Amino acid sequence: MPTRTTYVYMHLSEGPVPAGRLDMTEEGRNSYATFQYGNRYLGRSNRVAVDPAVLPLPDPDATPQTFRTAEGFELFNGIRDAAPDGWGRYLMHKAAGTQNLTEFDYLIASGNQRVGALAFGPDPVGGPKRMAPWGEEGAVGEQFDLAELAEAAERIQSVEQLEPDLKLLLEAGSSLGGARPKAAMIHDGVPWIAKFSAKSDTYAVCRAEFAVMRLAKECELDIPETDFKTLLNRDIYLIRRFDRNIKDSQLARIPFASALTMLEAHEIAAHEYSYREIAEVLRRYGADPRRDLRELFRRMAFNILVGNDDDHLRNHAFLYDGRDWRLSPLYDVVPRPHVGSRGRLILGVGDSGHDATLANALSGTANFGLKREEAAALLEDLRERVNNRWHAALTEAGLGRVDIERLASCFAEAGKSDWQKDSLGPPL
Repeated sequence: MPTRTTYVYMHLSEGPVPAGRLDMTEEGRNSYATFQYGNRYLGRSNRVAVDPAVLPLPDPDATPQTFRTAEGFELFNGIRDAAPDGWGRYLMHKAAGTQNLTEFDYLIASGNQRVGALAFGPDPVGGPKRMAPWGEEGAVGEQFDLAELAEAAERIQSVEQLEPDLKLLLEAGSSLGGARPKAAMIHDGVPWIAKFSAKSDTYAVCRAEFAVMRLAKECELDIPETDFKTLLNRDIYLIRRFDRNIKDSQLARIPFASALTMLEAHEIAAHEYSYREIAEVLRRYGADPRRDLRELFRRMAFNILVGNDDDHLRNHAFLYDGRDWRLSPLYDVVPRPHVGSRGRLILGVGDSGHDATLANALSGTANFGLKREEAAALLEDLRERVNNRWHAALTEAGLGRVDIERLASCFAEAGKSDWQKDSLGPPL
């Protein structure tokens, strides 16, 4: 029953400061973690909760409190947000060779590019330090150009173990969430994330994501800046990091929490949640809930209209604005062809559960603080914008005829001008 320890740092305006101590006891399925804030951290006026849902900031004058994960949780979700997902773990697995990595290893071996403002180190005075089982070698992603990163991301999908010249991806990509190949980098002097094609892609995913994000901007949704490059015949979709900011020529890290964290949800049960529960989070923690509830409602509708059925709780997030939490900009929106006449979202939409229809979205308007007439007008406005532009947006992004025909089913709901006939409730 080994217990392993790391110190959790929070990047504040003055840089990384020790926030507390994390201990993880590894017992297979019964693994658990404990956390205790440091007294000096609690005394700071600009302190931020490591996990706003289950690790609230105690009174600095109160008896020190030790938090323990709930049953079935190896780590606190707010800390787990700072660990890698599929792609980062894939890279670490290649680097570790025959070594078996635990949840704790993934956390402490993740590099400087991790999402949000958390960092980790072996002691409370030496600052953040990457502790990788395979050694400390590795390169800083920003030292490599985009073509090198793209080539490495493609080649690494065909090797059994990380070769020396591929270790540039460890720092550039192992910290990041999501399942697709990606790397952190500097683009035009500011932090961005580059997303690359995967060998398993059956259509031009990078171009499709770029297209629908541009479409989201035309629909006046809150999105980060995006860009697209083709280098050495490789597609690269670029998205500016919204958890980083340049202030007075210094890089600032913005505290981040996924909806999974805010809802205290378990990953395997994420499909049991709905947009209504995210709306409740905004009411409880939000700095500007009225604005963000309207934005969330329109995002839900946009996901329906573009066939993005990967709207799980890690693909919704919150940023700390120095006072409270705000809905982050939109990200990870990709049209995915579905089988059948009606799509479904991962999160619940309205009275008809997960059905991806505007009528279902309209049934839950009260959850977002909207009147039915206002909500219907918002939905119809979005529908018309998407319907008028989706084909051109895909074409402008360089998708070919076959890919556009395959993706057409994703936009079927946008073509239904009579959708309100299926709405619950009296006619508008």
